[in-house]
Amino acid sequence: MFVHMDKLAIMEKIKALGGRQTRVRKAIIGELAKKGELISASELLARLDKAGEPADRTTVYRELAFLKKAGLAREIVFRGRPSLFEMEGEHHHHLVCQGCGAFAPVKVPIELCRQEERIGKKEKFKITSHSLEFYGLCRKCQ
Repeated sequence: MFVHMDKLAIMEKIKALGGRQTRVRKAIIGELAKKGELISASELLARLDKAGEPADRTTVYRELAFLKKAGLAREIVFRGRPSLFEMEGEHHHHLVCQGCGAFAPVKVPIELCRQEERIGKKEKFKITSHSLEFYGLCRKCQ
């Protein structure tokens, strides 16, 4: 499993950035911090409502934008799907099944990271991030 910051460390970083520690923000972080889960804004709204912490759509999107800007959350966009979110942590990519829509985190070999560095140097381009997803069929759909 991939390592994510614990909730206490996340709240400390938010405090250091001058951010407030509201009930809704804490609830959103709690949902995003669940290990190995990617969640859409719509699913996040439903989970907050079910947990007794209802929030409006604008608040959820504003919180997700804040967490992304603070470097605490990452937005993942798979082809043909709404954006999904997860807490920042150990860098990884995803396997995405085109049959059932399942996805799973996967680490890539260090050689790929080195290739990224070589590309940046060759092109005189400062790479700040990248997205790499692998599409195919999972065992069940093959």
